[in-house]
Amino acid sequence: MMRKIVFTGPESTGKSTLTEQLAKTLGMPFVHEVARPYLSNKVETYAYEDLMSIAMLQMSEEEKIKSLQPPILICDTDLLTIKIWCEDKFQQCDIWLTHAFSDRTPEMYFLCKPDFPWQPDVLREDAHRREELYDIYKEHLTQYRKRYIELSGSIENRIQTVLTYLNQQESNMF
Repeated sequence: MMRKIVFTGPESTGKSTLTEQLAKTLGMPFVHEVARPYLSNKVETYAYEDLMSIAMLQMSEEEKIKSLQPPILICDTDLLTIKIWCEDKFQQCDIWLTHAFSDRTPEMYFLCKPDFPWQPDVLREDAHRREELYDIYKEHLTQYRKRYIELSGSIENRIQTVLTYLNQQESNMF
């Protein structure tokens, strides 16, 4: 059975860097975040419908990497982020997205604390709300009874926490 892990949390908390480094360390493919390339191609601001498209694309990207049958499906975000984004920016979330989020449960979420310096770019918009959004992620993970480990500190510390978890789980399987 394929193991699935997801890096999640507010903007500029190291998710993409962690995903890429872990995949490189383990020699595995990973599921890219699709929102960034999708939104980079938009001239105007995004709408709620764009988030629904991003959700579908994110699931498609996950299925594409899953078809390669890596031992661990490493995901740079998932539907949780899109669900929170819908609720926070548009005060709504389609029921199918809530169900899809509930049904596509990973073995573990790695929730990245906003203890990194903010890295501005044109697609990031919540520099002053990272702690608030972090708490919203924690509330969702708790409400939906998802397993998670909080990651803090340097990228190296975060990677070591993830590798320790994976090694412990691997040894518990035998």
